[in-house]
Amino acid sequence: MSSRRKAGFAVAAAVVTGLLVLCVVFAPGWLVGTSPGLGPADRLKAVNDVRGTLLQALGGLLALAGVGLGALLTSRQLLLNRESRSIDLFTKAIDQLGAEQGPTRQGAVYALEQLADLDPRYRGHVHALLTSFICSRAPWEPEAAGREGGPADDVAAAIAALGRGGMIEADAASELERVDLRNADLTGLAIPRICFAGANLAGAVLRNANLTGATLTGTILRDADLRGADLTGSDLTGADLAGVTADGTTRWPAGFTPPG
Repeated sequence: MSSRRKAGFAVAAAVVTGLLVLCVVFAPGWLVGTSPGLGPADRLKAVNDVRGTLLQALGGLLALAGVGLGALLTSRQLLLNRESRSIDLFTKAIDQLGAEQGPTRQGAVYALEQLADLDPRYRGHVHALLTSFICSRAPWEPEAAGREGGPADDVAAAIAALGRGGMIEADAASELERVDLRNADLTGLAIPRICFAGANLAGAVLRNANLTGATLTGTILRDADLRGADLTGSDLTGADLAGVTADGTTRWPAGFTPPG
């Protein structure tokens, strides 16, 4: 037990002792007083009656204090249990992100997303972990061979979790530089302040994606589907837009000339 808690108990014990002495010794006689018409026997009875009433009131007060203290301790224990569960879940999910089995890694992504929803203190950590996970699991390597289909399921799960945004704090950026998301289905993607600099999104489906203010410098968007996508305010410097599919609903940055 800490010295601070011991001091608190000592003060409480002193207060209770003082109230008990007051109720038993001093207060009854003072409250009854010295009325002229009150004989010794009647006065003694009155003092005892007052003493009994005061002790009952003190007992009720102490009972209420005990209930309040019990509720406070229970609340603190619940908070400690919640913190312990959050730490355990966070630690276990980090371990599982590095597992060899894809479904285990995918489950870790969902666990981290749930943790961010349950405990807002972990949102920034989860956001950073998921962006780092995507970058490490799907790095763009120019010498990589072509492939069929989009990214692995665990990477797709992490992107979907970021898209739901539960772990992204206000004004936080999602750094997904130089990632390989070829042929990914990113329909309706809406990750604020996303950075795809140097990434490969060739053949990706970005229909109705919200890419306002996105950093797309040097991004490979060859043959991507940009119908309905909003790219206002994005930086497309050096981006490869050859063969992209766009229509009248595609919104480009101001002053940008769309590919023919």
